[in-house]
Amino acid sequence: GGSLIEQQVNKAVSFSRKKQLQRTSFLPYSEASAERHRHGGLITPSDLDKSFDSERQDTLLSCFSSIDSFVNEHGRLPTKANSDDLKIMKGLVREALSVENAAEKNGGESKTKKKLNKKAASLVKKFVNTCAAKFTPLQGVMGAIVAQEALKAASGLYTPIHQFLLFDCEEVLMAPGTDTTSGSTPELNSDTPGLCYILGDKFVKTFQKRRIFVVGAGAIGCELLKNLAAMGAATNAGSKKKGGKLIVTDMDTIEKSNLSRQLLFRDSDLGNFKSVAAEHAAKMFNKNCAIEVHSSKVGDVDESPFDEQFWSKGVDIVLNALDNVDARLYMDGQCVKYHKALVDAGTLGPKGNVQVVVPKQSESYASSADPPDEAIPVCTLKNFPYAISHTIQWARDLFDGLFVQRAQQANDFVESLVGVTSGESDDIANIISDLATKMLHEAGEEAALVTAQEVGDDLQVIGESQEIDTSERTQLMRTKSLRWAVCLARKLYVESVDSLLAQHPLDSKDEDGDSFWSGTRRPPSRLTYQTNDTDTEARVLNQNLISFVQNGARLRAEMYLPIGQSTIFTSEEAKDALVASFLQPDATAVCEDEPETASSKHKQVLNSLLRVPVTELRNSPAEKLSMADFEKDDESNGHVAFITAASNLRALSYGIPPVDAMETRRVAGKIIPAMISTTAFVSALSCLELVKLVQKSPLAAHRNAFINLALPFFAFTAPLPAEITPGLNGKEYTLWDQLSIAESKKAADKGGLTVKALLKRICKLAASGGTEDEASLDNIQVASLSLGPYLLYANFLHEDDRTLLKSTIWDTIQEALDSDDEDIGGREEDKETVGFAVSSQDAVFDLTAVVEDVETGEEAELPVIRLRRFQ
Repeated sequence: GGSLIEQQVNKAVSFSRKKQLQRTSFLPYSEASAERHRHGGLITPSDLDKSFDSERQDTLLSCFSSIDSFVNEHGRLPTKANSDDLKIMKGLVREALSVENAAEKNGGESKTKKKLNKKAASLVKKFVNTCAAKFTPLQGVMGAIVAQEALKAASGLYTPIHQFLLFDCEEVLMAPGTDTTSGSTPELNSDTPGLCYILGDKFVKTFQKRRIFVVGAGAIGCELLKNLAAMGAATNAGSKKKGGKLIVTDMDTIEKSNLSRQLLFRDSDLGNFKSVAAEHAAKMFNKNCAIEVHSSKVGDVDESPFDEQFWSKGVDIVLNALDNVDARLYMDGQCVKYHKALVDAGTLGPKGNVQVVVPKQSESYASSADPPDEAIPVCTLKNFPYAISHTIQWARDLFDGLFVQRAQQANDFVESLVGVTSGESDDIANIISDLATKMLHEAGEEAALVTAQEVGDDLQVIGESQEIDTSERTQLMRTKSLRWAVCLARKLYVESVDSLLAQHPLDSKDEDGDSFWSGTRRPPSRLTYQTNDTDTEARVLNQNLISFVQNGARLRAEMYLPIGQSTIFTSEEAKDALVASFLQPDATAVCEDEPETASSKHKQVLNSLLRVPVTELRNSPAEKLSMADFEKDDESNGHVAFITAASNLRALSYGIPPVDAMETRRVAGKIIPAMISTTAFVSALSCLELVKLVQKSPLAAHRNAFINLALPFFAFTAPLPAEITPGLNGKEYTLWDQLSIAESKKAADKGGLTVKALLKRICKLAASGGTEDEASLDNIQVASLSLGPYLLYANFLHEDDRTLLKSTIWDTIQEALDSDDEDIGGREEDKETVGFAVSSQDAVFDLTAVVEDVETGEEAELPVIRLRRFQ
C-alpha cells in the first residue's frame, strides 16, 4: 500500500511507500514432504518444461531423501563405478516414493513398489552417476540462491522461497555423444574437477580446446572467469594453434565502488585495468589457464585486435559481461555475422537474465529489444523537478556545464583566434564583427550572447592576472573564484526563482483554467543564508550553501591554478563570503551583469561582449583552462560534494527531501544497482549454457533465464527459433543466412568490380536463391544498396547515372564514407548507428540490398551480402 504526504510550499513533499510486514511460516521437512501433495504452493516453479511434472518432482525429492540414508549406512556417496550402489539407491527411492504415496492417500498403508517405471529409473541412474562429483555451474546457481535466502532471513527484506525449489540441468547429460557412464574421477584431473566424472574425458578435451571470448571484466566478468578457471577451461597443454584460450577485454580501470561487487579485485588493484587484474586473480584459482588480456573497446575500427582474422579463426564462443545495450548489440551483430555462439547475461539489483544465441538456429539478442530508458524531460529538469533524481541530474549537468563545457568553449575560442589578434584596432573591430556574425548564425541569438558573456568572464580573469607575481596571482584567483561561487548561488537559488515566479505567479492559471502550480508542478522558494540556524531546516540549508560555495570555488580555481592546497577553500571562508553577500542590501551589484537581450541590439551587444576576450588575447599570451574530469569515487576532489550540495539546494527550493552523498554518487555516477548473489546466479547459468554449446546440444536443450531473487521468481525457457523472412518467388531466409560475392581477378585487373556488375550479380543471387546460377533476371532489379547507414545506390536516383554505374564499388564506398551529401552519405545522426564500424580499406564489406520484382511490384530485403575484395 502507499500513502501520500503533502505539505505546504516550504516543506518536503513526497510519496512514501509503507510496506506491511508479512509473516511467513515453514513446515519441517518431513511434514512439508507430505503436505506438498495436498498443497500445490510448496514447490516454487522454475523451468516451465519441468516444474509441473509431479512424477519428476516426486522422484528427484525421493533421490535427495534417499541419499541421506545411503550416506548414513555406507559413509560415502554412491558412485557409478559400483553397480551395487545403483541397486541400493533404486530400492531406497522405491521405498521413499511408497511412503509419499501413502501420505498422499491421507495415511494409507505404505506398500513398497516392486519396480520403478522407466522414467523414474532413468532419473535415479543419472542422479547416482553424477552425485559424487562437483559441477561448478550448478554450485554457482545453488550457492547464489542459498546466499540470498540467508540475507533474507538476516535482514527481513524480500520474500523467501517457500519450502522447496527444484533446479536441475539434466539437458547436459542428454546431449548427443555425451558419455555419462565413464570418465575419470575428479582427483585424477585437477584442472577439470567434476567435468570428467560427469561428462566424460572426451567432452573435457573438447571443452579445453575452445577459445572463449569474455567481453567485460566487471561484476559478471569476474564471476565468469572464476567459474571458467574452476571448470578448467583453456588448460590443455597442446600447441598454441590448437590450444584453448580465454580472451578477456575491458577498457575500464578499477574504481573504489567496484570493490563491493566485483569479487576478483582488491584495494591494491585500484587504478589498474580490470582485464589485467582479473587475469592475475583467475590464475590464482587455476594457474594452468591460458588467458589473453586486452584493454581495447569492442567496435573500434582503428588498431583493434578484434579484426576479421580474430572473428573468423580466433574465437569459438562469446560470453557477454557488458553493462550497456549498445555494446551488446554490436557483439550480437558480430556473432551473427561470423556465426559464433553467444551467451549474454545482465543484472539489475535482484533481477537477472541470461540469453543464449545458437548459430543458425535461434533468434539473436537484437531480435527482441527492451524499451529504452525513460529520459527526464528537459522542462522538468529546468523548471519543474519533483523527485530527487531530477535535481541530481540537473546538478550533474550543471557540473559539466560549468567546469567542462565552459573551459572547453574558452579554449576553442582561444584556438580560433590564434594569429589573428595582433593587428590594428580597425582589424580587431572587423574580427569581432565577423566573429559575432558567425556565432549568431551557428548558435542563435540567445545562445551566442550567453557564450560570449561566459567566454569574456572566463578569459578576463587571465588578463587581469598577467602582470602580477605568482603568489599575488594565486590570491587573486582565489578571491575571484570565491566571489564567482557566491554569485552563482545567488543566481541559481534566488534570481532564477524570482524570475520563474514572476513569469508564473503562485495564483496563475494554466490554459485550462486550472491552477498552474498543481500536480507535479511545485513552486520554488528563494534560498538565502540563515544567520539564525537554530532549527534543523536552517542548519541543513546553510550546510549545503557552504558546501556549494566551498566546492564550487575550488573547482573554479582549478580551471586556472594547479590542483593543490592553493585551490582548496575552508568552510569558514565559504561561510564568510556567503554572509557578506546575502546580508548587504546591494548584494546583486557584486555579481556579473547579465547581457542585454533586446532583439534589435543583439549584434551590438555581442560585439561589445566579444571585445573583452579578443582584447585580452591581444594583450596577453593564450592560456588554456583546465577541464574537470568527473570522478565519482574520489571523495577528496570535491566533485560529488559539489553535485550533492547543488542538488540538495534545488531540492530544498522545490520541497523535495535532500539525500546524502552516497545516493547522489549512485545517481550522478550512473552506478547500476548490483547484488553479488544475482551476479553469481547469472554467471553460473552462462557457464551452464557454455557447456551445452560445447556439446552442440539441440536448441530445445538450451535455456534462456529470467529471474528475480527478491520475489522470488524463476523462469527458464527454451530460446525461440530464428524468425523466417520471406524473399522473392517463395524463397525464405533467416538472420543467419548470408549471400557471398567475391571480386574476380579479372575484374580487379580492370580496375575493380563496377557498381553495374555488382547489381547484376545481386539480381542473380535474388533470382536463384543464394547462388549465382543463371536465372531469369528480366523481372528483378535492385531497388537500393546500402553499407550500414550509407546509401550507395537507389534505382529512383541512380538508375540512369552512368558515371555511378561505371564506377567501381570500392570508389563508391570511399566516396560514401568521405561525403556529407545526404543522397550518398546518409544523415549525420545515422552515422553513429550502433555497431557500425568500417574503413574503406577493409577487404570485406557487408551490404544490405532490397530487390524488387518489376512485374508484381513485390519488394524483399535480401540477407546480408558479404562482398570480398580480390587480394
